[in-house]
Amino acid sequence: MTRRAAILLLPAAVPACLPRATRGQPTARTIADSTGRPVALPACPQHVLSLSTAVTDTLVRLGAGGRLAGIDEFSRIIPGAAAVPVLGKGSTLSREQVIARAIDLAFVWWYQDAAAAMLEGCGLPVVRVRCARAAEIPATVRLVGRCLGCDHAANRLAAGVHDELARLAATPPPPDAPTAYLELYGPFRTGGRDSYVNDLIELAGGRNVAATAPGAVLLSAEQLLAANPDHVLLLDGITDAAAFASRPGMHRLAAVRSGRVHALDRGALVAGAGIAAGVARLHSLLVRPAAAAPPAATPLPPPTTTNH
Repeated sequence: MTRRAAILLLPAAVPACLPRATRGQPTARTIADSTGRPVALPACPQHVLSLSTAVTDTLVRLGAGGRLAGIDEFSRIIPGAAAVPVLGKGSTLSREQVIARAIDLAFVWWYQDAAAAMLEGCGLPVVRVRCARAAEIPATVRLVGRCLGCDHAANRLAAGVHDELARLAATPPPPDAPTAYLELYGPFRTGGRDSYVNDLIELAGGRNVAATAPGAVLLSAEQLLAANPDHVLLLDGITDAAAFASRPGMHRLAAVRSGRVHALDRGALVAGAGIAAGVARLHSLLVRPAAAAPPAATPLPPPTTTNH
C-alpha cells in the first residue's frame, strides 16, 4: 500500500468546545484577523455568521455548529450546516436578516470588502479570513478557535492538519505523474500555481496542467487541447462529462477518449481540516489505471490570468 493510499483521515469533529461563559467569567478581547486587522470580539459569541466555507467547516468540526446563525449559499455543502439559514451568496447579504438573526460575530473571506463594510456598518465585529492555500488551513483553524473560545480543541485539530500536510508534502509528485485539469465554477476556469487547486492536485500525486500561471486562471480551449491532460476533474452539479465533451474540440482530449473525465464533490475544494479526505479522493481518481495510454502532452502556453 502506498503512502498516499494509506492517508490518515482526520476525525470529522473533535469534542465540542464550550462557550467561555461556561468556564468562568467571560471577557471581551481583541484579536488580529488573517489580514492583521484588530477585531474587538464579544465575550461569548453565540450567533455567528459565516460567509466562508473554511470557517463553516471548522465550526462544525469543533462541535460549535450550533452557534451558526447564518451562512452563505456555498456553505450548504458542509455536512452539518445544511439546515442553517442562508443569509447571502458571495458578498451579497440581506441586512434585514442579519439584524433579525441577532448576529454577534461575522466571518468573511479576506477579499469580501463590500460584505465586511455592510456588517461593520451594523456595528458587528468582522473577522476576515484568508485560507487560499493548504498551508494556511492550520492557522485558520486556530483563528476560528480563538474567536469562539475553543482554543484547546482548535489547537489539537490544527496540529493534526499540520502533521498530515507535512506527511503528504514529504513526497512530491514524480516527473511522470499523471496530469490533471480541475475545472472550477465556469468553463475553462481553474487554479494555477500558488492556488489551493494546485495544492490538492500535487498532494494527491498529480501535476496541474495550469501550473505555469499563478492564481486564478482562465484557459482557452486551444490551451487545454495543447496540454492534453491525463485526467479532467469536473465539480459535481456544475457540469458533467457529456456537457464537457460537447464543447468544441474537447472530444479530442485523451481524458475524454479514455473515459477519464471524473465528477468531483465540491466538498473536496473546501480549504478546511478535511483536506485529507479531498486529497484521498483525488488520489483515487488520478492513480486509477489508464484505459489507454494518452499521447504525450505538449507544453502549455502561458494562460490568461484573471483577478477575483
